Amino acid sequence: MNLGRFSRTCASAVSVFLLIFSIACGGGNKTQARVMNASPGESSVNVTLNGTSIATGLGYGAATNYMSVTAGSPSLIIVPDGGTTDLINETVNINSGSTYTILADNFPSDVGLTILTDDNSAPASGNLNMRIVNAAPGLGTVDVYVVAPGTNLDTVTPSVTGLAFQAASSYLSLAAGNYEIFFTLTGQKFAYIDSGAQSFSAGQVRTVVGLNGESTGYTATVLADLN
Repeated sequence: MNLGRFSRTCASAVSVFLLIFSIACGGGNKTQARVMNASPGESSVNVTLNGTSIATGLGYGAATNYMSVTAGSPSLIIVPDGGTTDLINETVNINSGSTYTILADNFPSDVGLTILTDDNSAPASGNLNMRIVNAAPGLGTVDVYVVAPGTNLDTVTPSVTGLAFQAASSYLSLAAGNYEIFFTLTGQKFAYIDSGAQSFSAGQVRTVVGLNGESTGYTATVLADLN
């Protein structure tokens, strides 16, 4: 064994451990969290949690992976990539044993945080669980249709009704297969957001986030929560 290389490897491992200790597991007082850039107009941001960088150049509509975080009130700072003025500089309240998705959302002139408690328990056999989030400030309150691809919306009722901006639906239990997700204004049938055909497998948990387009229009992102 090369003892010099072994010593350097151990030292590197210790350094990495010390770097992430402030956000990594803290005994039994830990939780899981991820951060999403959902603020239209912010094409790329840097994210710091409790003084440790967890994402650099996080693109619009993208989210970090889940990470182990010490529960309590960690500080969250979000800055435009290449900028110096904070978009967000707040503490977030998170409880031990829970899982969270934290969205930096709304237009940059009024950016804020939406903190969602996730349920990543296993779906029923042969099914997936899907949650819908309305993070599109330009739409306001929406209805959401989760249907077979190509379905005429005039022939079906919405899967989720009256979903306000910054709100999340309950989890829908769906048979594994192909789906298309449409966002309309409440009580209307015109689809402002069309996810296109999406394939989902049994055992998955997914969060579908409706968003303003980065410059115009609207779009959606599908986040992989489990499997």
